[in-house]
Amino acid sequence: MNKLFKLVLPFAALLLVSFTNKTTEQEEVIKIIHKVNRYWQKQNPEHGRAFWDNAVYHTGNMEAYFLTGTAEYKNYSEAWAQHNEWKGAKSDNKSEWKLTYGESNEYVLFGDYQVCFQTFCDLYTADPDPRKIARARQVMEYEMSTARKDYWWWADGLYMVMPVMTKLYRITNNKQYLDKLYEYTLYCDSLMYDEKEGLYYRDARYVYPKHKSGNDKKDFWARGDGWVIAGLAKVLKDLPKDYKHHDFFVKKFKKMASSLAACQQPEGYWTRSLYDASFAPGPETSGTALMTYGLLWGINNGYLDNDTFGPVCKKAWNYLSKVAMQSNGKIGYVQPIGDRAIPGQVVDKNSTSNFGVGAFLLASCEMARYLGVNHDREYWANTLYKIASPVLKAMSNGKLSEEMQVEVSPTWDGRDKRVTYMECFGRLMAGVAPWLSLPDDNTTEGQRRKQLREWALASYKNAVDPQSADYLLWRKEGQPLVDAAYVAQSFLRAYDQLWLPLDETTKQRYIAEFQQLRRVDPPYTNWLLFSSTIECFLAKANAQPDYYRIHSALRKIEEWYVGDSWYSDGTSFAFDYYNSYVIQPMYVDCLKVMLDLKKNNIATTQQYEIALKRMQKYSQILERLISPEGTYPVFGRSIPYRMGVFQPLAQLAWKEQLPAELSNGQVRAALTAVMHNMFDSGKNFNEKGYLRIGFTQSQPNIADWYTNNGSMYITSLAFLPLGLPASHPFWSDAPMDWTSKRAWSGNDFPKDHAINY
Repeated sequence: MNKLFKLVLPFAALLLVSFTNKTTEQEEVIKIIHKVNRYWQKQNPEHGRAFWDNAVYHTGNMEAYFLTGTAEYKNYSEAWAQHNEWKGAKSDNKSEWKLTYGESNEYVLFGDYQVCFQTFCDLYTADPDPRKIARARQVMEYEMSTARKDYWWWADGLYMVMPVMTKLYRITNNKQYLDKLYEYTLYCDSLMYDEKEGLYYRDARYVYPKHKSGNDKKDFWARGDGWVIAGLAKVLKDLPKDYKHHDFFVKKFKKMASSLAACQQPEGYWTRSLYDASFAPGPETSGTALMTYGLLWGINNGYLDNDTFGPVCKKAWNYLSKVAMQSNGKIGYVQPIGDRAIPGQVVDKNSTSNFGVGAFLLASCEMARYLGVNHDREYWANTLYKIASPVLKAMSNGKLSEEMQVEVSPTWDGRDKRVTYMECFGRLMAGVAPWLSLPDDNTTEGQRRKQLREWALASYKNAVDPQSADYLLWRKEGQPLVDAAYVAQSFLRAYDQLWLPLDETTKQRYIAEFQQLRRVDPPYTNWLLFSSTIECFLAKANAQPDYYRIHSALRKIEEWYVGDSWYSDGTSFAFDYYNSYVIQPMYVDCLKVMLDLKKNNIATTQQYEIALKRMQKYSQILERLISPEGTYPVFGRSIPYRMGVFQPLAQLAWKEQLPAELSNGQVRAALTAVMHNMFDSGKNFNEKGYLRIGFTQSQPNIADWYTNNGSMYITSLAFLPLGLPASHPFWSDAPMDWTSKRAWSGNDFPKDHAINY
């Protein structure tokens, strides 16, 4: 055995043990989810009313469905929704609708009868049908039409209704849901929020010093604050990051998380009175589970630091899985329905409830995501690394032009073949940038990502260094305008990680190269967006942009809109994928940059929202084009661009802006199936590891006159979701059948419709 093998073998064995242990931990959590949920459903075959206690269980059940893909869970919630006619309180007489506490059918405006709408929205996402959310919209839009803002007057209501607002926003794109969410939360804060502590009293009756615990302390009820942090996590899941009050909810969530972590008991649970453990001592599951869900969600989505909050969640999970869960799957130690910590109240292993099980399912699903090893993500990361590493390794050493085997179209138009290197680098970086923006970690993926980032930063430097052998063809031909735009797009997609670390000389060289490309008069086509994207980057970098080039391009693209989410590429419509390669993503990106820079004479919020809505509709069309086998129609020019076809779908997934009709699980499954068909043969690559001209292998005769094998790297644009952390639902949710697969297998699938603003 050679020395290298002796050194590598123990390291490989260590990685295998680590991988196996982590996978096993996740599998054990998923077994617990099934054990607990199947026990509950077996014990409760009859469906009850849509009041809060039942409804909270179903929020956990639907989370288990999205995580595991278990159809029986969705069917159970769907049967419950149908049993309740897709309504909460059932009165149709608006004149008698009430918002105070009550359990009869006229309490339509009471939040405890609205939490059911969360599940109706989730069922809509799984199988879109407007009737599922018709009542939810009727009730919530009636509320929003009134001048009242006092609908949420108790802490529980923040879990019951806040997520309804963001879920309905995601379905309807009606910004009023977000504005009223903020307005109603401010009112609730005025009643019961303790700014100093970052916690909520259950309602106005329990505010200190009017009310105190038995030891004269502030009495924060565990389940009440559990409701709030769980509700905030659900809000942040669907709240657009560019919403004007996004930071308000983030700051509240983070402050609350710190306050809750500080009062966890050594055994892992939280007592019923958070600041007075002796007032109502002993474990309590519902509040503990809700807090665990909220904290884990924060870690999994990058809002909370794992080093700080990971140990808190692990202790909590140890309690939940080893004490709260009984051997048969029953969940114990759930405080009965109430509104406060009650001294002497019996809470033991036999104390269970529907809402406690729902809270436990929420926590366990996030723990499974926390522990997750996703094999789809491994495949995506390995494939992108295979595509990127030969390019960036060579270019970081100034050897790309020496080592890359250049291949051009059989009908090549005679331009300088050195455009190949710029196309290769620019297009690759536009796709790989989000992945490289993730923080470093010690996983195999993380180590590869770090290496690629280091190579990329060196490659960026060589690309504009006239003394480097890999100085790109910036100053000859018109083609550099195209691929400089992709370089600019890579900086926009990872500004802090890829632009800011560059040295000042390199930055000034980029600015000079971008500005000198104004020498190129772009054709009256999608090329206008290449010019605009470059100028948008210069604007973000505060480097003397030409706003006219941006403004005129955006106006012209808008003029070329032809309907139902499609843009013409110039004055004549062409049936190809240039809406994917260029038009939809760069148009939305440019509008967003101008909006962020407050260039309101160039881009308005309405323009951006309309363009985004079109892109979402177009992404639905792309998803429907994926066959049950994971192939897609081969039509139009530039078809060797391979998976660049799916850039809009990938970008929306990465930006967490998928339309409500497309779930994370189905989009990931569909794109993964296409990737396998596209890349598994290995015939896309030449002997040095560079992409060849072709579709599923070397097929040079499908090239257009402008095509070279550098052009092929636009396929990297389908990998944008790698910019999401591994614990994100895009990666952790169970794979779901996509539309065509459902349709051709005889299962129900959503009918298509024209775009609806």
